[in-house]
Amino acid sequence: MGMLAGPSAGMPEQPAYRRPRTKPFLACALLGALAISAAGCVFHRVQVQPVVPSDAVVVTSPVKAHLMDGSTVVYAKGVTVSGGTLRGAGVRYDLALKQSTNVDSVPLDSVVGMESFQTRVDGAKTAIMTTLTVAGTAGAVVGVIALFKAIFGSCPTVYSGDGAVEEAELFSNSIAPLFEARDVDRLQAQADSKGILRLEVRNEALETHYINHLQLFEVQHAADEFVLPDAEDHPVVVRGVRTPTTIADRSGQDLRETLGAADGKFYRTDRRFIDNAKADDIDDWIDLTADVPDGANSVALVFRLRNSLLTTTLLYDEMLGPAGARAIDWLGSGLAQISNAIELGRWRERRAGLHISVWRDGAYHEVARVPDSGPIDWHDVAAVIPAVKGEASLRIRLSFLADQWRIDRVGVASAEREATPRVIQISDVTGSGGRPENTAKESLSAPDDRYLQTNPGERFFVDFNVGQISAGRSRTFLLSSQGYYTEWIRGAWIQTASTKELFKPTDEVLLAAVRRWAATRESFEERFVKDRVPVH
Repeated sequence: MGMLAGPSAGMPEQPAYRRPRTKPFLACALLGALAISAAGCVFHRVQVQPVVPSDAVVVTSPVKAHLMDGSTVVYAKGVTVSGGTLRGAGVRYDLALKQSTNVDSVPLDSVVGMESFQTRVDGAKTAIMTTLTVAGTAGAVVGVIALFKAIFGSCPTVYSGDGAVEEAELFSNSIAPLFEARDVDRLQAQADSKGILRLEVRNEALETHYINHLQLFEVQHAADEFVLPDAEDHPVVVRGVRTPTTIADRSGQDLRETLGAADGKFYRTDRRFIDNAKADDIDDWIDLTADVPDGANSVALVFRLRNSLLTTTLLYDEMLGPAGARAIDWLGSGLAQISNAIELGRWRERRAGLHISVWRDGAYHEVARVPDSGPIDWHDVAAVIPAVKGEASLRIRLSFLADQWRIDRVGVASAEREATPRVIQISDVTGSGGRPENTAKESLSAPDDRYLQTNPGERFFVDFNVGQISAGRSRTFLLSSQGYYTEWIRGAWIQTASTKELFKPTDEVLLAAVRRWAATRESFEERFVKDRVPVH
């Protein structure tokens, strides 16, 4: 992320989001002949017609190829993958992004990952990309070496306490520009003696992050109140959180002890159900009953949860990996099409998340949905459930894709109220070496066409001047973020691609992902934590 608009740290300006289709690099065959007639020499036109090798994959999106030596090759007009080689008109930048040379072929086995890139977020407005000041070469080399084994993929991760406390994962569902979204996360962090709250934002994944906006919400409250975002990202305040009257899983097993407290004992789908799942019966659920306080018109459910790595398995092993290089265009130009984005968005809305339904008139009716939140940190979130006048209790069902969630706690609040937060803007942004990043601060100050771009292994620090708390009061901070990220298509995926078909959202694909995930979930979780990209 050097500070500049348009070109990125010495790289050429990125092509517009609405981009022309350009002819890729192709092997050419000579057609036609030189004919000599008896009457004299007649030269016929020589025609050059492109020929695509049978094993070639033509990527039309602008592409960056990140190589094992830390250099980057930019293919502004796309690239062809053929015979274990990237072929096309590229510009290669060194590790420090200062020197460049033209290249027309790169061995595929030297590629860590490839990504599509674009700078327009709509048909008329160009996004401005700001980058962090380039870190020292020695630190960057350490990061490059770590890329060789990294499997970690997520979204921007946020820490406090000098990196000791994991706080949040930002906009974890925003995998392309059209999916850019706002996210609100409850923080544990508090201000120091000078009234400064500092957060560290890291890119620990094989992804490029585009962060549009960061700001802080402060909610002051009584000591016995608990502040958290609801399913719509609005801060709410609850009091008197208690365990529901009954909690049972799909088989009827009592879960009150498991889910009654935030103690690290969490629920996950039983392996036996996963083994017997079918495409038309792939949901797990938890049933509970909750008392409705006298005169209340709603009940607040309080959750502490996080996603499993099932979504990561779906993304890697079903959506991207099998298609290899073809997935670059799917993530780039494919998801830039409104129709494709809507199709994927509706499918995710139906299949992902925690769906909350209430039993009325002989059936369950969905009344709220908690969106996916990411697999790294525990997330506190509330769902406000409307109650009908005269109802003494509610029968509630929490339904979700099998093994999609790790649920630590489900509580019912005796009272809830909307919060009116104080909005606090960024006061300072500094880079990993302590250097002020003023252009980055400007890029993060408002949800507009300015983005801070970060690459794997990079981090920065954000300071908020929150001041001192009033005597006798408590306060909770929530981080509001907006942006998106692009996944790197791994070089290994490109070499082992097994299909020419692009991803189609179906329940059959979900079932395949669930089965694959269940077979490897313990080992995958262990590797996932160990193989994060180290920051410098």
